[in-house]
Order: sequence, then C-alpha cells, then structure tokens
Amino acid sequence: MSKHIIKYYPVGNGDTSLIKLKDNTTIITDCRIRKVEEGIFDVKKDLLDSLETNDDGNPFTDLFILTHTDQDHCFNFSKHFYKGAPDEYDPNKSDHEDKIIVDEIWVTTMLFTTDQTDDANYIRNEVNRRKRLYKNTDIKRNERGNRLVLIGYDENSEFDNVPTYIPGDVIESINDNKLDNFSIFIHAPFKKDLEEAQAIKDRNASSIVYQGRFYDDDSNVICKIIHSGDADHYRWKTIKEKTEKKNNEDALEWDIFLSPHHCSWSFFNDTPQKDNKIPKETSLEVLDYKLEGAKVIASCKKIENNDDNPPHYKAKEEYVDKVGKNDFYNTAEFYDDFDKPIVFEIEDTSGPKLIKSAGLFGIGISTGHKKPSRAGRQYDKL
Repeated sequence: MSKHIIKYYPVGNGDTSLIKLKDNTTIITDCRIRKVEEGIFDVKKDLLDSLETNDDGNPFTDLFILTHTDQDHCFNFSKHFYKGAPDEYDPNKSDHEDKIIVDEIWVTTMLFTTDQTDDANYIRNEVNRRKRLYKNTDIKRNERGNRLVLIGYDENSEFDNVPTYIPGDVIESINDNKLDNFSIFIHAPFKKDLEEAQAIKDRNASSIVYQGRFYDDDSNVICKIIHSGDADHYRWKTIKEKTEKKNNEDALEWDIFLSPHHCSWSFFNDTPQKDNKIPKETSLEVLDYKLEGAKVIASCKKIENNDDNPPHYKAKEEYVDKVGKNDFYNTAEFYDDFDKPIVFEIEDTSGPKLIKSAGLFGIGISTGHKKPSRAGRQYDKL
C-alpha cells in the first residue's frame, strides 16, 4: 500500500478511528462498536477487513490508544479485543474467535480509579497483566501483544518500569519499530489535569490529546490530524498556552480536527450553552491553527437544531464558521444513501483526500488541496 488511510467510523455519540500507514502499521483510537442491526454499520467486520494478520493468521492492531475510560470510548472492547498472553490466543475458542490482538496499548492512570465500566475494567485487567511483565523485567514484555505505554504522569508509581510519554514528547516508533512516515506529538494529559480528573471523577479531563503527523518519503509533513477524546475548553486553553510558550505552534496545526466530545459545546465554553453563549477566545484560536482546506469531523449522531449536548447545534455552527459548511463532516449524516466510514487517503503534498467509494481503498477522490511547506521532525518538549 503506497498511501496512508484514516477512517472515522459512524458509531453515534462515541469515537472509533483507524489509521493505516502505507507500511501497513495500524493505529486504532478508542472503541465504540455497537450491535449490528438495521442502520448500524458493521465496524468489527470492517476492522477485520482492514487490519493485518500475524504469522498465525490472527488479526491484530499495532497500537490501541484509549483516550479515556468513558463507555462511549471503550464500548464492547471486551467483546472484540483479546485479553491475555498472545501465545495463548486460540482462534478455535469461542471467546477468542475474531478477537483483535492489541500489540501495544496506551493508557493513562485514570484507568485505575474506581467506578469504571465493565469494558474499562476488562482493559484494566489486561493492562495489569502487562504491567506485571514490566515490573518483573520479564523478557516477554517487549513482545507484540504484551507492550504497554503510559501517557502522562504516574504520581503513585503504579507503572514502574513501564515506558512513559509526557506532553511535549514526539513518538516515532511503535512496538520498538521505527516509523518512517508518521509520528505522534503528545499534548495531554498534564499532571494537574489527571489530579483534577481523579478528584472530581471527571474522566473527560484526563483525555489523551495528540497530533498525528504524516510524512512523505523526504520527511516533509504532508498532513496533520488532532484527536483529543473529550477534552474541554479548560484543557485546550492549557494546551494552547503551553505549546505556544515553547514555540511549538506547528504542533497545533491541523488538516483534520476530530471535534472533542462529539461536537459538544464543552470545547467552546461551560454548559449549558444558554448560560455560556460566548465561545472562549482560546478555543477559537485553536481552530485558527487550521491549514488550507482543513476538515472538522463530528463523530456523533445527526446534529439537530435542539438543546442536545452532545452533539450541540451551536457548536456545529462555530466549527462551520471556521472551516465552512462543506468541510464539516458528521459521521451520522455524511452519506445520505447508506452508513459507512468517512475515509481519507494521504499520498503526497496535496494533503488528505476524501474517498467517495465504499471500499477502504476505493476510487473517486475529492477535496485535495495544496500545502505550504512544513517543518521537519525537530520539536521541543512542552
């Protein structure tokens, strides 16, 4: 495959996205996989069709990023992803069949707070298994299906010996394999946000926020995407201020911006919106880091002109005001005739191109745009 692919699945109010790099490395961010029935897209089947298989013929993803532990970001993870030692995976077992092996998983310490859902507890059990490998310096800790990375701070030393990335880090390898055409800049969570999230039991405040950077073969940046879970305007104010203070403005740039909290008003101001009608300047300024032809993706149900939040109609209007009506994409209503993912391919300096056909590698492309030259790979930490 000579092109990078990004897919945003229609999952209602929730997030599930897939990045497939041109070297076939795959990255899934969050999981909301609903039961397939009329009007519900078969996300699991599409993942199985898109992912690679290992030497034993079992499906796997190189990386799974859990931005935070709300149910709409890990729903049915236990049903569709494998938990346990990779060498014990048996596709002939009914509870293993077609489950996706996660080679490397990224989480925050918020996973270990109380009052988690069954799916979050399932992930926590798997993370605990992997943590023990690192604690015991077991040689198997570096094998695919066992790898673990902590994002953010570990105040209680729960992740001793586990690789850790903090805001400002640029990650250029997954599973200890160097990525030639992709990197990830970590924006959040910050230590104070993790502490606050744990204190007030607000999992949204602990969301992993990252910018993904795609490169051509000459190491020029050709596309930037931002995923931020359910991070609100408070978190984004901190991200913006710290990033600018370190002269890392290019880490705020974006071609594709996945709207936080499913097009919620919380990115712009406190809720309810009727009592907080004016968007925060910092949030609007974050959106001003858009690049030419930038797209906003709203992963949510159909956006109606009512008081729902999320998605929120006034939030949609703010996004549309920044990128234009034609560059605001709602996963629930992007296609009128049938339900399927929004898919982009990235090949060269023309930036992300929308694939209009049904297949992952379909034909029929639009919305390409030329780019200004981009900075290379050298960035300072926050």
